[in-house]
Amino acid sequence: MATPKEVRIDFSQTTKLEIFKRVNGRCSVPRCTNVTIGPFLEFEGAVNMGVACHIYSAAEDGPRGRGEQTDVFISSEKNGIWCCSSHASLIDKKKGNEFPAAVLFAWKALAEARIRKLLDDAPSPLGWVDTIEFSEYGNLITPPSITLSRNTLIFGPNCCGKTSLMEAAASVSDSKYAETFGGTYRNGAHLKYKVQIKYSTVDTFNKTLELEMCNGSLIRKEGRTPYLLPPGDLEVILCSERETRRKPHEDDVDFLMRYLSIDKTALFYLAEMGGGELLPGDMRFEQAVDIEYNDFDEEISKKKYKSDDEPYVNLLFRRHGGQHWVTLNRLATSEYGKLLVSFAVTKARETCKQKLTLFLVDGLIYNFDKYNFEQVLNVLSKSDFQSALILPPYQEENILEKSKGNVELKSLDYLKQWQLKLLERSEYFVV
Repeated sequence: MATPKEVRIDFSQTTKLEIFKRVNGRCSVPRCTNVTIGPFLEFEGAVNMGVACHIYSAAEDGPRGRGEQTDVFISSEKNGIWCCSSHASLIDKKKGNEFPAAVLFAWKALAEARIRKLLDDAPSPLGWVDTIEFSEYGNLITPPSITLSRNTLIFGPNCCGKTSLMEAAASVSDSKYAETFGGTYRNGAHLKYKVQIKYSTVDTFNKTLELEMCNGSLIRKEGRTPYLLPPGDLEVILCSERETRRKPHEDDVDFLMRYLSIDKTALFYLAEMGGGELLPGDMRFEQAVDIEYNDFDEEISKKKYKSDDEPYVNLLFRRHGGQHWVTLNRLATSEYGKLLVSFAVTKARETCKQKLTLFLVDGLIYNFDKYNFEQVLNVLSKSDFQSALILPPYQEENILEKSKGNVELKSLDYLKQWQLKLLERSEYFVV
């Protein structure tokens, strides 16, 4: 008699056919162009080379497990993804660890959106960013590269290219990040950097955007064609600690517009949505007031202005259920960081309604404690965009399992939707 773990919940023939039809028999892996059905060479009829694969497993102890889903869901079309025979085998290798459920559900949605677009030309922002890869990196022997998952945690030693990968990718949408790739020389010449971002959208199976950076300049290219403006089908949002360093002339509006790379209208729109799940509460803007005292030691309030005589505007925050409004610079360090991340998450959620969105987080969360870091991961894993974070050093002990030279994520609930990517330090050319 079969044990509970051995009992399989297979798809019915009707369900398999429905999974097949929803993608018109095309493999659901974003950049795959393999045909899964066609005519026999010498016989009548057609041969099927595709497979209706389970996302959460047919067997309780199978790849990706059951995900606490009901038997009805496990056996339904909603839990199925159509793949060519090669990818059907690949996604279950290594117990499915390289292809978690969140990845497969995102691929399923993209594949179905592509077919929907063929039917009624309905636009869709769905897509997948596959790799960020330097082909030329100044004086490094082995340029850094990474293959992204749905939610990626990046870990590696200093000088392995973690921040460089993020800032290069962020240059897709904002050229200010390319300015960091400058000021270094070899044999009297400026070092050159080339990076390729490979991604898929509903309209394009395989797209490569190349960035060339030298001495702070940036050229975006697709094939041999250079582009002046960022691509219209991809947005990369980076939460960078470097961009949180205030400039002397900035009020809160100036600072937040620069940090988020948005205009004033968009900033006020995001502020109306509040602090979100990370820091529930309300936000509003008002002109700052300076307090002065006259000769009689009486307090006099004067509206504050910037050096260009424009009003100096502060952001005020009030916790959910609270009574008091606090200015941005009076928030606790962790609250300040969470509010900035929350702003960026809200921007990403609005942006991904219009185009493929990749959300990146660098040093901004380095001072978060275990609770706040877990909260960020939970919020991002539930969002409709891809995300990648550089693992803060202080979190390594909390989430990494290290043994005999191997490094992997601990088996914790809030890490189930995340995949660890390891980067290695590269050696420099000897000049």
